[in-house]
Amino acid sequence: MTTQYIPHAKYADTICAFRVECSKYLNTEDVYVSTGWTLWQISNGEIEYSVDDSLRHGYAHHVLLFAPQDHVRIHSFSEDLNVSVLCVEESLMNSAMRTETSKQKLLTLPVLMKQGEKVDMHHAELNEKALMELHNIFSMIIERVPPAASLDAIELVMPLVEAMVLIIIESIGVSLNSIRPESRMEKIATDFMESLPLNYLEHQDVEFYADQACVSVKYFTAVVKKMTSATPVEWINRMLTTKARELLWLTDMSVNHISDVLKFSSPSVFIRFFRRRVGCTPERYKSQQKQKHGM
Repeated sequence: MTTQYIPHAKYADTICAFRVECSKYLNTEDVYVSTGWTLWQISNGEIEYSVDDSLRHGYAHHVLLFAPQDHVRIHSFSEDLNVSVLCVEESLMNSAMRTETSKQKLLTLPVLMKQGEKVDMHHAELNEKALMELHNIFSMIIERVPPAASLDAIELVMPLVEAMVLIIIESIGVSLNSIRPESRMEKIATDFMESLPLNYLEHQDVEFYADQACVSVKYFTAVVKKMTSATPVEWINRMLTTKARELLWLTDMSVNHISDVLKFSSPSVFIRFFRRRVGCTPERYKSQQKQKHGM
C-alpha cells in the first residue's frame, strides 16, 4: 500500500479543480491524504471508503469533505462513479473566507457534519437546490483553475470557493434543525471553533477556551478531540501555521513582522515553530511560493 496525495505534489499549495471518472483515478490499494481542504461532489455511482478506520458510504448527490491531513482509504466503488473534485490549500481556504463569520463557519464544519444520521464528519446529502448551485459553481471554478498557475487566477476564484463552503454549511444546518438538538459536547466543540478565529492571536492557551466553556482543561481537551479529531493545542497551532503561510505567501511582510503579528516571543521561536510544522524556514517557503506562482 502506498500513500497518494490529493492534489498531486506538483499542485500543492494552490487551488485545483477537475472532474474525474474514478475508475481511471482511484486505486483501492492506496491511502489518499488531503494536503488541504478537499471536496468531492458525487454526480453518479457510489463509493465505500474509510477515514481514520471509520467505514463510510457515499452515493450520487452526496458531498464528501476531507480536512487537511485526513487519511482516506478507498475500499470499493462502482464503475460509473463520477466525481467533481476541488482541492484548496489550507491557508488559501482561510483567505477565501473573507469575513470572521465565514471563517468561524468553516471551522465549525468538522462538528456540524457529525450531528445526524444523514450528516457525519465527512459526508452529507444536500438538497436539490444546493446541489444545483454547487454544480454551477464547480463548473465555473474548473474553467478558471485547471489548476491555478498564478496568484491572479487564484484570487479570481476565492469568492466562488467561499460561496461553495457557505452553501454546504447552510444546507447542512437546515437539515440538522430537523434532526435533533445540539448535545452538550457538540456545543462545547462548536463554541470553541467559533471562538478560535477571533481569539487565537491573543489567547494561545487552552485554559482560556476551557474557562469559556466552564469546564476543566482535561475534559475540554477530551471533548474537542472527540468531536473534531484534533486537540485544542493542535487547532491553535494549525491556525497559527495557516495564518503564517497566508501572510508569507500573500503579503510582503517580513518574517520579523509576521512573528510579531502572531505573538511569538521572538523571530527565532517563530522560525523553529514554522520549520517543525511545514518542513522549511519561513523565508524558504516565501521564496518557493513566489517562484511557483510567478510572483
